[in-house]
Amino acid sequence: MAGSCTTPSGRRREQRAAARFTLILRAGKLACEAGQFLCVLRDASASGVKARLFHPLPECPDYELELASGERYRLERVWQRGVDAGFRFAEGPIDIHALLSETGSFPKRTIRLQMALPVQLESDAVTYPALLCDLSQHGALVELDAQIPLGQPVRLECAGLPVLHGRVRWRRESAHGLVFQESFRFDDLARRVAALQLGEADQPPSADARNSHAVNQ
Repeated sequence: MAGSCTTPSGRRREQRAAARFTLILRAGKLACEAGQFLCVLRDASASGVKARLFHPLPECPDYELELASGERYRLERVWQRGVDAGFRFAEGPIDIHALLSETGSFPKRTIRLQMALPVQLESDAVTYPALLCDLSQHGALVELDAQIPLGQPVRLECAGLPVLHGRVRWRRESAHGLVFQESFRFDDLARRVAALQLGEADQPPSADARNSHAVNQ
């Protein structure tokens, strides 16, 4: 039908819009003074990005976006509506093609969320106090005083997370890299880590509470 044809000026508007907003699905993390949070980039332009979140973002003056390639971009939040948020690049327009292709100085890898949380690591019937230094969908980095052999099965317990089973994949002095038997879903990990960092995770009962519960049974 004649009424459905696109005019030359209409085509030019569509081309400008396509050049400015490119639909993408890229995993990333948003870092600010309150912590590090997983997100999915929905569209981007040279001036900013739209991100899909899994929880409300904390109020922070500045954010940094890091992609799986290791590339980082300073951001300013412009708006947030529900699970979507819009950001502008704080240092001006970027090379949008580099962002879309995720070309960086490092090979692409699973997004890791850095933190410093006390955990319990059990191996060969011995439980060690440890520090959870980073967490991803497939593994974790923990530090502890002991050295656990490579390939050794381990059990990791942390308030706010399910009990995690895995093995020691690598070790460097006190640092131990773990690979999990079962991976997290991206959205599940995003919500759990946000709750941990924002103080909303369920905490285990105190010793007094456990003793009181035992007495009342």
